[in-house]
Amino acid sequence: MSNSPAGPRSRVARPSSARLIVIAADVLIFLFFAIQGRAMHEMSLGELPVVTALAIMAPFAAPWFAVATLLGVYRTRTLARPKHVLWTTALAWLLAGPIGLVLRAALLQRAVVLPFAAAALGIIGALLIAWHSLFSMAYSRRAGRQAHDG
Repeated sequence: MSNSPAGPRSRVARPSSARLIVIAADVLIFLFFAIQGRAMHEMSLGELPVVTALAIMAPFAAPWFAVATLLGVYRTRTLARPKHVLWTTALAWLLAGPIGLVLRAALLQRAVVLPFAAAALGIIGALLIAWHSLFSMAYSRRAGRQAHDG
């Protein structure tokens, strides 16, 4: 059967849908880090919590999305190959994470603090790598099943 408008819907997320799911979850990872970091240090998000959280995550998220896009992290062929997504995500974060630290330090006009750098790079990196790997495994299995069923 075909995946035409008249045919049944695919059980596999379409490539554009898969990309949007991964990108949305990446945004949530950066938001989680920003919000949880403030909570751990008993710091308020202020009167405009959404704006504050976005400002906190921006120095890390902006380089991440730029580098991840350039390295093809969100390409369908990358997302469908778990080993490839693992290494591509890790490399993108190894490049983007330090840029985010420097950008944050410049915006705050203070030095990079080593314990914060280790925590930020480790936690965000682990979350991105784990999420992308889990998504890729599920996505590749479904794509394989559809190819056999279709």
